[in-house]
Amino acid sequence: MNSIVISIGSNSRDRQWQVEHAIEWLNKHLANTHVSSIYNSEADNGRDPDYLNAVMKGNCKHDFDTVMKKVKEYENVCGRTPASKLTGNIPMDLDIIIWNDEVVRPVDFEKEYFQKGWKEINE
Repeated sequence: MNSIVISIGSNSRDRQWQVEHAIEWLNKHLANTHVSSIYNSEADNGRDPDYLNAVMKGNCKHDFDTVMKKVKEYENVCGRTPASKLTGNIPMDLDIIIWNDEVVRPVDFEKEYFQKGWKEINE
């Protein structure tokens, strides 16, 4: 089994639903999950709408590339497009931050929106 920590975020009008639905979806694909509360974070750029975020950790049997592909497919199903970042409307953002105890996205790992949930699930 592989261990995984995922950052979950949405700043769309239905962001509460998006984050809750992502947590449900991830619970179907991961074992031994632990998820933070859902909390508000300001957009890094200071102009896009606030995000709702959560952090989830768990275990999975698939390799990194397979999990990454499934996560990106899920974002697309939620309405994420290449233009989303340009318009500042992110219906769903799922990022694998830690894989098998290795920080694979160090810049995101240091962000306040990740650290808040990470600290919560590790208290």
